Amino acid sequence: MRSKVLLFFLGLLAITACKQDVVHIDWVFVEGGTFEQGKNQVVISPKGDTITGFTSPRRMVELDDFYISKYEITVKQFREFCTKTGRSMPEPPIENAHGQKVFYKWIDENPMLAIWDEANEFAKWAGGRLPTEAEWEYAAKGGKLTKGFKYSGSNTPKEVGWVEENSDSTFHKVGLLKPNELGIYDMTGNVSEWVFDWYNPAKDSEVSSINPQGPPEGEGTYKISKGLSWFYETQTADGKPSQFGIHMPEVRYQSPINTRNDGFGFRISKSK
Repeated sequence: MRSKVLLFFLGLLAITACKQDVVHIDWVFVEGGTFEQGKNQVVISPKGDTITGFTSPRRMVELDDFYISKYEITVKQFREFCTKTGRSMPEPPIENAHGQKVFYKWIDENPMLAIWDEANEFAKWAGGRLPTEAEWEYAAKGGKLTKGFKYSGSNTPKEVGWVEENSDSTFHKVGLLKPNELGIYDMTGNVSEWVFDWYNPAKDSEVSSINPQGPPEGEGTYKISKGLSWFYETQTADGKPSQFGIHMPEVRYQSPINTRNDGFGFRISKSK
């Protein structure tokens, strides 16, 4: 009898230890549904440029239920991942997006500035994955609770995101501004967020419209990120809001997977 009791408690200890190996994530449930991806196909930038081919493909997409992290993954969470997996914490960038030497230092509450592979490995370790582009866009638009805002939670980007006009030329701690309809923070601005999908517009038409995961291969080593960063303006030269801003959920940005600078972070998802 004693041996059985001992084995029971040892089992509990083992389970507890396993749970402690995984970082805490604040998950938001996103009820699946059908939505129009890539609704705005022509983006007028603050500088007056017409940008075509810079958005997700315009089509109706069907998604299953999923979860997505309430906040961008922080430095503290990523450091815990490194500690528990025996990795070395990466060195922070030394330049900002303007090319100025800033010699960033890691601050626990800031978004982690990760390359794509780091983001992907963290997601798997934390019991999830990187969101697909379609999942990210659907969640940013508020899912079934959407109110049809241009940005993630507002028609005024400065209310919900750190952008050029309010960021003081840098990213900020997560969760300081208003959330969107689902209670998710920073899906507009702050740092652009890596998603699972390869960037390969020539192959977009071949991707399923049901739980799409993007093309099977990329255009070079380019992956997609969403939400864009603090670096970009949201108004025209005369101070008026842009009709369609580059921070809209439809817009995609593409970069090589090893890109690390002060404009790239990530959040994670998991299937229900």
